[in-house]
Amino acid sequence: MLFSAIADLSKRKEAELVAVPFWEKPTPATPLKTLATVVKPPILAKDFTGKEGEISLLYPKGGKEKRLVLIGLGKESELSVDGLRRVYSTLVKFCLKKKLSKINLLLPNIVALRTITLEECLQGICEGVLLTNYQWNRKTTAKEKSHFLKHVTLVGTLPQTLGMVRPIEEVAEAVYLTRDLINENADVVTPHYLGEVALGLSKKFPAIKSTIFDKKRIEKEKMGLLLAVSQGAATEPRFIISRYEGNPRSKDHTLLVGKGVTFDSGGINLKPTGHIETMREDMSGAATVLGTLAAAAATNLKVNLTVVVPATENAVDAKSYKPGDIFTSYSGKTVEVVNTDAEGRLILADALSYAIKHLKPTRVIDLATLTGSMVVALGNGISGFFSNDVKLAKQLLDAGNSTSELLWQMPLHKPYKEGLKSDAADLKNCASGRAAGSITAALFLEEFVGKVAWAHIDIAGTAFIDKEFHYWPKSAVGFGVRLLVDFLKKISR
Repeated sequence: MLFSAIADLSKRKEAELVAVPFWEKPTPATPLKTLATVVKPPILAKDFTGKEGEISLLYPKGGKEKRLVLIGLGKESELSVDGLRRVYSTLVKFCLKKKLSKINLLLPNIVALRTITLEECLQGICEGVLLTNYQWNRKTTAKEKSHFLKHVTLVGTLPQTLGMVRPIEEVAEAVYLTRDLINENADVVTPHYLGEVALGLSKKFPAIKSTIFDKKRIEKEKMGLLLAVSQGAATEPRFIISRYEGNPRSKDHTLLVGKGVTFDSGGINLKPTGHIETMREDMSGAATVLGTLAAAAATNLKVNLTVVVPATENAVDAKSYKPGDIFTSYSGKTVEVVNTDAEGRLILADALSYAIKHLKPTRVIDLATLTGSMVVALGNGISGFFSNDVKLAKQLLDAGNSTSELLWQMPLHKPYKEGLKSDAADLKNCASGRAAGSITAALFLEEFVGKVAWAHIDIAGTAFIDKEFHYWPKSAVGFGVRLLVDFLKKISR
């Protein structure tokens, strides 16, 4: 998509639609000038009130656009970045239904407001537009093929402000990458494919260096848990390490680890119908950290960042690992497998142990579609997370609130570790019963992180949704990329 900007309303170029913002009551949120008489009829008729997301379509004569839309921003005093995201997401959906390609947006005049800056205003509007202007669609008929906005002109601001827009576009492109990886077929997005994506980012961005371990190297490193999960797969596992050095003078170093199960059948503990159909999404953690890596490099964040992805399929085969088997992890701890569908924590355990030992990060954040329990607890709008570090937890909560990729801190309740005790190994891979499944999964991971500042974000409910929600599309959301970019940006200051 192309963004352009023009300060003078009268000098705007022709488009298919112009959107005019209004506060609730309604009152214009921007000087209307020549458009003042055009917008009066629906207001006088009380057909338009300016409530958040409300749209009224007009067909003015002799203007530069065939369509004029009045769009409600809600109450002036309640204007927020996420409110703007929601409003302009609604507008984009309206435009896509009309199959429009080129529109003019009159920016609200926020000079008198103290609740939001120009940069935040642009962020809300542009993110609402960009995050909604995405479709995953393989339909072949002309009527049902995807249609996208191609050109948006921001009216009422100088062209120089586009410098604020470009980083927003780059982060949105990283969200698209994440969504595409999650949405694509599992027979396409294999462990090898994820490795190729990492290598592709290294070619695109010189500041990224990638190393890919094949099965032989994984065996050499004795990553017994990753190898166990991969036993039944037709495709070999990969262990991906990608480093972005944005601040060479600093020793500060953030490690992101993403679960990369490219399809999760559940293994011998096979998932039933109703749960297995979307399990290509089980590599959402991997897609999210790769998307974050791309965004960090594209926006030249002044941080040092390493992304690690243990990648495998959890398949059913005569060679598949089985309930009751005991394996030795990279850390040396032995783990009894009591459920082969609790595989994500196994591959993360090896990844965390290896990366912390060899890369010596300042802080570690892992992301995984780990437990159905988290979906039960928090639904599809909030991700639960766990942390052993108060400062890191607060930083992540702040980033979640800033981006509206919301987090809720869950307890690492130590007495629940009793459920992970095994008679024959150091640990079981999951506790008996369904109670506190997210907590016991996090406690299992904690066994492999040592004393480093660590957070585990369970994105099981937010990575992939069954119906659209504002600027979150149905299926892959790309949750976590904007959150992590915001987090990294703030710690770099």
